[in-house]
Amino acid sequence: MPVELRIMDQEPPVSKLKLALVGSEQNGKSRLAATARKPILFHDFDNKPESLHGLKGVYVMTYVDPQWPNQPTASQDFLTRIGKLEESLDLADHGFKVPKGSIIRTNVIDSIQTLAKAAKEYAMYNSPDLRREISFGGHKMFFGKGWDAVNAETTEVEKFVLRLAALPCDTIIILHETSEQADDSTPEKKKFTGRIDVYPPRYRMLLKYFPDIWRVKLTQTIGKNNQMAYLPKVYPLPTYEFDSGTTMLLDAIEDPNIEALIAKHELRLRTSGVSPKPALAAKI
Repeated sequence: MPVELRIMDQEPPVSKLKLALVGSEQNGKSRLAATARKPILFHDFDNKPESLHGLKGVYVMTYVDPQWPNQPTASQDFLTRIGKLEESLDLADHGFKVPKGSIIRTNVIDSIQTLAKAAKEYAMYNSPDLRREISFGGHKMFFGKGWDAVNAETTEVEKFVLRLAALPCDTIIILHETSEQADDSTPEKKKFTGRIDVYPPRYRMLLKYFPDIWRVKLTQTIGKNNQMAYLPKVYPLPTYEFDSGTTMLLDAIEDPNIEALIAKHELRLRTSGVSPKPALAAKI
């Protein structure tokens, strides 16, 4: 890829969104990602496309490893797909029955935790030195042996994310969260800081590649007919629990709609005297 030159004061306000969404299971991360700029292509490793049922402009590719004794393929299928995306962002070129010229505007990895598991399974299957084996009933299970297995996994995942994020469209990754452990925590006696960390914690290293890091959390809200309800809310600014961050002019708590938040940011730029330029078209 050639060196890219950009004059930043001539850039549109959100020409390219690189966003990491962090939250617990069933807190609305996937549905939030589906509110991004469309068409959206989900790279689904969690095998739950049903959570996006009925959403227009959303397309899903699900990657699933075959059962033992077949070789795991999900991570390498994804690598192959990234190569094809580098050749074309047209959904029609990727097997979807859509009009030619349906250009992907957002790629989503859902989720990093499961992609990491797929990468580790592939590495252990092909490199016996990375694994220990347990056999029962004619079936084998592989477990990582030492840090080499972890390093092989994280190196692969980092490369996947960087290649996808280099494409001329928006990139969203979805990470799960866990309670942050204190420095003196041990497996036998765990201690916690009261803060939130990504899960697995080693994938905190991906956050440095994403200018926008938002937490998604079910929050007690007054719903219809003044009834209390727990609804997904976005936390784009840092809190005592988690170091969120954003390049946009947003409030501490927002409704879960990415396109609306981009529009809100652009409006605030205009009213502050900065006139945003129109978004650039994706280059293929």
